Amino acid sequence: PAAQGIGMGPIALVIAAAVGYAGPGARAPGAAVGRSAYAARTQPAMKLTTNWLDYSFGLQDPELPVPGNPDPDAPPAPFEITREQIETLKRDGVVHIKNVLTPEWLEYMRQSTSYQIEHPHMWASPGVVSGLYDYIQRNVWSTNSAFAKFMYYSPLATILAQLGETDEVRVSTDLLMVNPNKGFKWHQDNQNGPVSHHDSLRFWVTMDDTPADHGAPVYLRYSHNNKCVGSDKVFVDLTEGDLPEFGELLEFRPKAGDMLVWHPRSIHKIDGPENQDWGTRLRRVLGGTVVLGTAPYVGEGKALFSDLGAHDFKNGDKLEGALFPRIYPSSVASERRARENGECTRTFEGVMRLMGNMW
Repeated sequence: PAAQGIGMGPIALVIAAAVGYAGPGARAPGAAVGRSAYAARTQPAMKLTTNWLDYSFGLQDPELPVPGNPDPDAPPAPFEITREQIETLKRDGVVHIKNVLTPEWLEYMRQSTSYQIEHPHMWASPGVVSGLYDYIQRNVWSTNSAFAKFMYYSPLATILAQLGETDEVRVSTDLLMVNPNKGFKWHQDNQNGPVSHHDSLRFWVTMDDTPADHGAPVYLRYSHNNKCVGSDKVFVDLTEGDLPEFGELLEFRPKAGDMLVWHPRSIHKIDGPENQDWGTRLRRVLGGTVVLGTAPYVGEGKALFSDLGAHDFKNGDKLEGALFPRIYPSSVASERRARENGECTRTFEGVMRLMGNMW
């Protein structure tokens, strides 16, 4: 469908942004966006809407103080994961980690998200136009410094390294999601970036409590062991293949600051509100996929919306570098500088690669 007020479909929006067109009133590529008169809001006065005149294109910086004021080369914040939690993830395909975010980190993420909604990025436009979410943006770490610093210094990487039993963690992709209006029926995540299911983990950190009557993530227990769902498939029919063997459902009701971690092949769903409208309520989540240890690039020939940077990776090459930044045991100074210089955002080359793989 055409974007409201612009007359361009999602693919056209992607191409336009890649070549530098961001619409009337948008900022130039690479221009940082300061706080100006920004004041964080934790609850909207009315339903969230995004005005296409407000879209930005380039780097953004809310200039928020990072909890703990860490040194740039500091490791991520500590967090102890138990052996039982590791075994739960291996067995069930998903684990619920409570109280991951301290009050300071929770407020930081809420303010970062409020800023992002109030200063929408061009790369959010296709998802917002679809109506699936009130706001949704992939690889927000690459354009908004606040989310990059969350990846570098929060407990996120520490938790994922322990659960993945690895000594190195890199970001494959992230996804900022606000208010899933229509929900997502039973599915497998396939936009994990150029990494295999066996070398990655999925994560989901919520900034809000789960509502009483909807919005609870539900997983098909043990379903990461299924043999019938292809690696590129998204929506599934629970009556097909060996999926009927996995009949036990695990419903989670995470509270603000909690985290879910799961195997990329785990089948799951989330139901939106019955009227497909969150109104003035908020459900803010940062999700994504991380690379565990030394893993090969497997993106050739795949239509990956998370792999739109300029590179010459071939299948089998070591997945590393600023486009897939290390966050454990610590971030890397040269990779941080590359992001700050705008070298990690989507490119025309990457968009053309995506389109070539789509048809």
